[in-house]
Amino acid sequence: MKLVKKILISLFFLTIVTNLLSLEVEASEMKFSVSAVIPENQNDKNQSYFNLKMQPGQKQILKVKLRNSTNKEVIVITSANTAITNSNGITDYSTTNSKLDNTLKIPFSKITKVNQETKIPAKSTVTLEVEIKMPKEPFDGVILGGLYFKEKEEFSKSNNQSSGVQIKNQYAYVIGVLISESEKEIKPDLKLNEIKPTQKNSRNVITANLQNIEPAMLRDLSVDAKIYKEKGKKVLHETKKENLRMAPNSNFDYAISWDDQEFVSGKYRIEMIASDGDKTWKWTRTFTIKGEAASKFNDSAVDLQKDYKKWYIFGGSFLLLILLIFVFYLGRRSKKKENK
Repeated sequence: MKLVKKILISLFFLTIVTNLLSLEVEASEMKFSVSAVIPENQNDKNQSYFNLKMQPGQKQILKVKLRNSTNKEVIVITSANTAITNSNGITDYSTTNSKLDNTLKIPFSKITKVNQETKIPAKSTVTLEVEIKMPKEPFDGVILGGLYFKEKEEFSKSNNQSSGVQIKNQYAYVIGVLISESEKEIKPDLKLNEIKPTQKNSRNVITANLQNIEPAMLRDLSVDAKIYKEKGKKVLHETKKENLRMAPNSNFDYAISWDDQEFVSGKYRIEMIASDGDKTWKWTRTFTIKGEAASKFNDSAVDLQKDYKKWYIFGGSFLLLILLIFVFYLGRRSKKKENK
């Protein structure tokens, strides 16, 4: 029996070790680097990104150096992405084929051509050419985008068939591209669109869609949003954010936390103030949380603090009703005794 016991214990520990070894974490290192070759029509030659002054109808070839410092060939995937504003209120150059704003007239991705795959031999440098063709119509404002570089992922059959879990960190480079034609200053302008209940990271939030409708950047945006009952004066929920950045002609959903509380159906009022330097926008709007939406999101929310107040009211009212019936019963009983 002792021998059997030892064998079982050994098998148990062997199983644990095998499972631990099957979790393979591959620490990815940067196998390549990129650098922009700054052209003559660069507005600021001290910048490491492209800041170009171009003309209507102009064609230009930008050059980017890709260097492979390893002993093996590296394949780099490149895409020309239009700058958008992500859900955190940050300008994002990494999203390919993103949904573009309806006010954007000249997407960077539409005027730019680049080879999607580039092979860089071991210990070598390759120059990648990027073609930009401006529309013939004159344009005021700025066009913003980014050249996005990442290593092509290759998985062998043995990796795909392996029962182990692989975790691979992948890095990417972005070189921003800012294009202008005229010296005319275009100031950003914000618009408040749809307000609705939803969830972010499985938590109840209200989102207010903010839209920059001009071809200009918002570089230091601060937003303060407060939510009240429709006719109320008490602030129910508030979210403040600073140092936000918005791409030209873009929009994003500004999330107001519901503080891990249940959605309660009804009419509400939102008051928002946004500012960027010397320009300020103010909005006051009403919106409705419908019962169906409240139930749907409350059922799927995590770390939800239940609103027991309504149950306390219901329970108190029920007890009061029972007490009144009991008093009424005692009163009638006492009256009957007196009559007798």
